[in-house]
Amino acid sequence: MNIATENNTETLETKEVTSALSIKLSQESLSQALSLVSKAVAKSGIQPILSNVLLKATSNCLTLAATDLDLSLAIDIPAEVSQEGEVTIPAQKLLELISKLPHQELTLKSSDKALINVSCGRSKFEIKGLSSEQFPQQFFNKANQSNDSIKLPLKAIRQAAQLVSFASDKREVNSILNGICLELSEKGLELAATDGSRLAYYSDSSVGKLEETKKVIIPFRTITELSRIIGGLDDEYIDCNLASPSQISFQSAGRVLSSSLIDGNYPKYQQLIPSSHSQKAVLNKSLFLSALERVSVLANERTKVIKLLFEEIGVLTVSANTPDLGEAQDQLDLVEFTGQDFVIAFNVNYMIECLRNLDCESIELKMTEPLKPIIVCPFRNESDVNNEAKESQAEPFQYIYLLMPVQIRGN
Repeated sequence: MNIATENNTETLETKEVTSALSIKLSQESLSQALSLVSKAVAKSGIQPILSNVLLKATSNCLTLAATDLDLSLAIDIPAEVSQEGEVTIPAQKLLELISKLPHQELTLKSSDKALINVSCGRSKFEIKGLSSEQFPQQFFNKANQSNDSIKLPLKAIRQAAQLVSFASDKREVNSILNGICLELSEKGLELAATDGSRLAYYSDSSVGKLEETKKVIIPFRTITELSRIIGGLDDEYIDCNLASPSQISFQSAGRVLSSSLIDGNYPKYQQLIPSSHSQKAVLNKSLFLSALERVSVLANERTKVIKLLFEEIGVLTVSANTPDLGEAQDQLDLVEFTGQDFVIAFNVNYMIECLRNLDCESIELKMTEPLKPIIVCPFRNESDVNNEAKESQAEPFQYIYLLMPVQIRGN
C-alpha cells in the first residue's frame, strides 16, 4: 500500500511557500547527506517532482528530503542560514555536482523562480529546480513523531538489522519473504527473515516491551536504508512510530525514515526452529569462514554445494567435488564436539553470509540428521556469560541462524 494514498488523502500536498533561500555550509556535510537521501529518490515515474530532492532552510539548519512515496528519507545538517526558504533540485545532478566540489565552505542561493546558485571557491553553477509546492512533505513532519513513538536502543536495532536482513528473499520485491518481520510484545523485540532456504532470528528480551503486541513486515530495502542512515550515529535511542497500520517511521539525531509496510501474514518461523539436537560442534568462526571461502572456489557454480564431515576425534573436513572444476578439501580442529561422525551438505554462500555478519570469536553448530536444519549460534562459554552479567551495558540477546541442507548423492 502506498503511504501517500492512506486515508484517501491527496497524493501531493499543496501549500504556499517561498523558493528563495540563502545559506552557507560545508561541502562534506552536504555531500554526505545528499548521498543518503538520494536513495529514496524515484528512479522513474510520471511526477517529475519525485526525482528531486527538497532543500528546506530554517534557523541554523538545512533539511534535505526525498521520497518515491514508498520510502522517504530526511536529514538535518547544520548551516548558516541568511534567508529561510525551500526549493527542490534534481537529486542526481545536485549530488554529482556537490561530490566533485573541493572540501570547502559553499553557498547555496535560490530565487523565487526556483533557480539555485551554487558557489564554492572559484566554481559557480546555476541549476534549474522546481517549486516545493507539490513536494509531499507530510512524510517528514517531525510533529508526527508523537506519543505513539517507541524508544528502542539504536545499538540493538543496528545489530538486529545486520544479523537478520540478509536472509530475506531479495529477488521478489513484492513478496512477503522480501520483508523482515518485526514484532514488539511483552517478550521484547524480535526480528526474523527467511527466503525459504534459511532463517535468521534475533530477539532481545530487554528492549521494546509492549503490553499490546505489534507485528509488521518491513521491506528489505527499508531495513537496508535504515542501516545506512544510522550507521554512524552515536545516539542511545531511536524513535520507532507504528501508529499507522500501513506505515513505519524511525527518527534519530535529525534523521527520519518513513516507509510503507508489506501487507500479509508472515510465515510462522518459530515452528521451524528445532527444539532438540543430537550433534553439537563448537569451532573458531574465523578459521571456519576462511576454510569455507577457500573450498567454495571449486564448488559447483550453480548449486554452490559443499560438504562438512564432523569426526569424533574433533576434526572437521570441508570439501567440494565438482567434476568440471576439480576437488577441494580443507580441515580444522573443533573446539568441542558432541556426537558421532556426521556428514551434512549445504549452499556454502548461505553459511558464508551468516559468518561475515556475526561478531564473535566462536560459533556453535547444532544438528540432528543430514537432511534436517543446521543451527548456527554465537558461542558463549560460562566465563563470557558471567562477564556480560557484570557489565551493566551488556544487552542480552539471542541469535539463531537456521540453514536447510541439501541431499548428498549416495546418502
